[in-house]
Amino acid sequence: MTEWGDEALARLRAAAHRGFGDAELLRGRPLAPVLQYAGDVLVAALARGRDARPLALACLEELNERGLPGDAELADELAAALGVGAPTGLAALPVDLGAVAAAMEDGFQVLDPERGDVLPVDEAEGLPVPPGVLPEGEDARRGAARAWLAAQGFRPVPRSL
Repeated sequence: MTEWGDEALARLRAAAHRGFGDAELLRGRPLAPVLQYAGDVLVAALARGRDARPLALACLEELNERGLPGDAELADELAAALGVGAPTGLAALPVDLGAVAAAMEDGFQVLDPERGDVLPVDEAEGLPVPPGVLPEGEDARRGAARAWLAAQGFRPVPRSL
């Protein structure tokens, strides 16, 4: 099994941000260190009709077992994409989970609920992003941001220009 080097992780991040569903990036690699990215890529792959069901089922199982913040929300999205769960009912919002996580760490920022932009509190109105201590690791931080978004009634979708 091939590990996640810098280049492979950069390609996975890009695939998650673009929403193209390039599940091939995940084949032959461990999902555990990148479950939040993997889940996003697999939801997109399934939506595009790509052959990703075995990987998606494995990711769903690992998300359910791990249980970190955001894992349940992503597992629900993945289950719905697989057709084994009901749609989440959360509104789609094109947002960068990394930006939301950074705002949670820094505080004094708001999320524009129409455009998905994270902005300084003195420059815009929107949902105040609560400051807090985030878990260690990029994947766990994305999960914490996803959990907060879900509590606000949103699910992240890729941003487009």
